Amino acid sequence: MSAEVFISYASEDRGRILDLVESLRGAGVSVWIDQMGIEGATMWSQEIVEAIDGCKVLILAISQQSTESENVVKELALASERRKKILPVCLESSGIPKSMEYQLAGIQRVEYFEEEKEQGLQAMIRSLAKLGVTVSDEASEEAAKAPGFVSHGPSHHTGSTGVKRESAVWLKVVAGVAILAVLGLAAALIMDSSPAPAPGPFVLGQAQTNTTKQMQPLAKPVTLDTNRVVVLPFKVIGASKESEDLGYGLVSTLTSKLQPLDNLTVIANESALKFKDSTQSPNEIGQALRVGTIVTGTIQTGGDKVQISIRAINSNSEEVNWSGVFDNEINQFIDLQNEIATELATELKGGLAAAETQQLAQKATTKPEAQEQYLAGRREWNKRTFEGFENAIKHFEKAIELDAGYADPYVGLSDAYSLMVYYNYATRNEAIPKSKQYAETAKDKNPNLAKAYTSTGWILHMFERDWSGAEENYKKAIELNPNYATSRQWYALYLINVGRKKEALEMVIKAEQLDPTSMIIKSVLGLQYQGVGEEELALKFSNEALKMSPLFGGALRTKYILLDTEDIDEGIAKYQEALKINKDPIDPRMGLLRLHLKKGDQRAALNEFAEIIGYPKVTIEQCGIVAQMYYYLGKKEIAYHWLEKAMANQERVATEMAAATEFVEWQKEPRFRQMYKKINHPMYVDK
Repeated sequence: MSAEVFISYASEDRGRILDLVESLRGAGVSVWIDQMGIEGATMWSQEIVEAIDGCKVLILAISQQSTESENVVKELALASERRKKILPVCLESSGIPKSMEYQLAGIQRVEYFEEEKEQGLQAMIRSLAKLGVTVSDEASEEAAKAPGFVSHGPSHHTGSTGVKRESAVWLKVVAGVAILAVLGLAAALIMDSSPAPAPGPFVLGQAQTNTTKQMQPLAKPVTLDTNRVVVLPFKVIGASKESEDLGYGLVSTLTSKLQPLDNLTVIANESALKFKDSTQSPNEIGQALRVGTIVTGTIQTGGDKVQISIRAINSNSEEVNWSGVFDNEINQFIDLQNEIATELATELKGGLAAAETQQLAQKATTKPEAQEQYLAGRREWNKRTFEGFENAIKHFEKAIELDAGYADPYVGLSDAYSLMVYYNYATRNEAIPKSKQYAETAKDKNPNLAKAYTSTGWILHMFERDWSGAEENYKKAIELNPNYATSRQWYALYLINVGRKKEALEMVIKAEQLDPTSMIIKSVLGLQYQGVGEEELALKFSNEALKMSPLFGGALRTKYILLDTEDIDEGIAKYQEALKINKDPIDPRMGLLRLHLKKGDQRAALNEFAEIIGYPKVTIEQCGIVAQMYYYLGKKEIAYHWLEKAMANQERVATEMAAATEFVEWQKEPRFRQMYKKINHPMYVDK
């Protein structure tokens, strides 16, 4: 089996490198080095070439000797050509020769100086883990606590119009930036919507959100990875509704087609839409979304013609790295989208494999009208309201009516019905069978559609307790499209529910990186940080979610109930406001019950209990809610009775209670554990 890390070094540095290899191997990293060293006159061996082919990351040990080594330069070039991730490690202060400038342009490098080796080692371990290299859990934890040393290399631009992906892929290795990403400190901030003059040669617009706030970039800009890409809404020339729909369809298609490709991280549509008609500069948008490449352009229709101008901009330098103009008949718009996607992907990746070209050529539908209906449905679905779900179903059904072979709207119907149950807008028995069947139909029509496997995983996990089947489907979805944020978000919830909190946090962090302005994902991230004891970060992300949707139940629960807050009266006021507008009154009343208990007002809590019990079908279809209320009120024996009913009903609340932090003491009791063992819950089997 190939080693995951290849170290390129000069023979004069062999002693220090052997020490480094020993330390890395002690951290669980598999390392390959040329034990004989590299002499200037030595011929390359096939073994070296194969080792570079098989590695995930090439560590470039930079010293005066290695920068003068012809073979080190050749190894660097070979790794770059094979699209390997490169981690430059400075053994000493030394300049970069012209032979390495292209590959190392604008790179930040880890310092591994003799006097500060331990700090440098920890920075390397953090960076390698971020780059997908296997590191032991113990080493990862130790590295996360240590400071890192990073050197900022000078930028260099070659003037080529091609996308310089090689020169930015290394940015992922920077320990400081990696930690910022993990902590969410580089997340987009919300501020006043007053537009400000945008510096730079390009003007991309005022960010629009559901609360008319504006996304604000980082206060301290960082160098951005050009492998991270966002496709912004195209500017529509003219006021044609048809042009607007075509523009949204083009952006959605380009995003969905780029997402499954290797070595690209493509930001979700939903985050991109916040920057429609933006007046912010490319650098500001890049900082807000943490992307190094911005794809944008214009779309114009006239008669039966459509013309699309597109450009890819480096958000660090604000240079246009590639541009093109495409036109065709409107009735050939689907073919035009595929043509643009293929050319764009070729530029971003520097070439495509045959399988990728074939994948990009596939059409989800041949009818633009069906695509428009599907995308309209997704916009409604994202609102997470009763009306939104109902409207979404109508759009998805219309899309299927227009093209029965189009798989995506079947997934849309599956997701709409399953979330209506999750948010208490429909009963399990009436909606989940439909949801499951629609997901299976989608897979039949397109076996490689990641969304369909995500939907199946959600149903098996949340409503059928098929733990292994759910995980298998989530993993399949991520394999097919590693950039689909919902797959990672829902898989993170699965990992929470089966007690794998560390993995869950890592998964939802990745989801937030893919969709950095998603209110839902920020809410889940806040919950996750609360679950692992990171209360400041839990509050930070809950507040960010509430800025986007001030009465969203998940974020309210984390901020006012789960966290140790003194703002109880403020929380009560929020839940009372939510009660007035929420189609489902149970969630806000549960919030009120818990806050009244937190405040010590037993009478007010009992009033909420009576209200909830009085709602139709609560004691038939939502027994888990009743179990929770009795538990909060100290009536544990009665709570057990209702928990048994919830389990018999396969209610999602019962699934969530197995690992929820508010039931930690209950989860320790033998009777509770035995109940979950009977349903083969992974946390309780053989325990």
